[in-house]
Amino acid sequence: MPSDSKSFTISLNNPDSIPAAKLIIGRLPFLVCAPFFHSTLAGAPGIDFRDGVPSFLNDELQAGRIDAAPSSSFEYGLHYRDYVLIPGVSTSSRMEMKSVLFLSQAPWETLSGKQVGLSPDSATSNALFRILCSERYHVRPELLSGTAGAKPGEMSHGNPAVLPLGSRGAPPVGQVFIGDKALGEALSGRWAHKYDLADEWARWQGLPFSFGLWIVRRDAVRGKGDLVRRFHSILMESLAAFRAQPEQALQAWTRVYPSPLPHDLMLRFYETADYNFTAEHAESLRRFYALACSAGLLPEQPVLDYAEI
Repeated sequence: MPSDSKSFTISLNNPDSIPAAKLIIGRLPFLVCAPFFHSTLAGAPGIDFRDGVPSFLNDELQAGRIDAAPSSSFEYGLHYRDYVLIPGVSTSSRMEMKSVLFLSQAPWETLSGKQVGLSPDSATSNALFRILCSERYHVRPELLSGTAGAKPGEMSHGNPAVLPLGSRGAPPVGQVFIGDKALGEALSGRWAHKYDLADEWARWQGLPFSFGLWIVRRDAVRGKGDLVRRFHSILMESLAAFRAQPEQALQAWTRVYPSPLPHDLMLRFYETADYNFTAEHAESLRRFYALACSAGLLPEQPVLDYAEI
């Protein structure tokens, strides 16, 4: 882990840390998270899973209704004192992420004064989009919230998005999309311009961008340390198995979470997805947090705090 980070030790020797309850894991049923969960779709001893879009999992994590999730890096920034991170793993990209897109009928540099829809599903993507607008493209669009989203537990899996009318009686000129819906919308032919937010960040900052971090509640670390450590082993084994046999793992995933996307497109998605979290990723995240603080999106600069497992 980066040398300037803090760490939080999981004690497996304290009998008080042996939980009576199960570890509750938030599961994001998007293709990007298939490497994390394909091996546990039939369940895992001592672990329950709860599905939802990122914004729903953020709320559940903050409320303590789930113990851990591959959740929003912006959620960690907002409430970092309540959390620690599983080290070495994230949902990131150093090129195109492909599943975090801004799609538009007008070029980004012409968006000032135009209505643009944010994603209701991803606080991180919305914050990054706002920072890119102000600091990279120097535009000030009128931002609309709550468009093209799924309700908690209601996954679209690439179904076409229905954009509501904006305050001017017309759909927004552009929209932030995430997950399988972003992959599907990119193929729809409805948009004149496509921007990959991870690629935009990499071209600007020269660093990978981490949309999701493996966040664990501190109270779960204290009370369920043995299960957190067990899940960490399962998680790393699942990632290794996916890398070794992606086609087999993806077939298992799509049997549970079917997608209308072409199989070859789904496989190509993983060519640019990055599941590591290195010192370079940490530096990128610190820059993002600093920009978010300057924009008034975060109250203070978060500290990256890792579980020692």
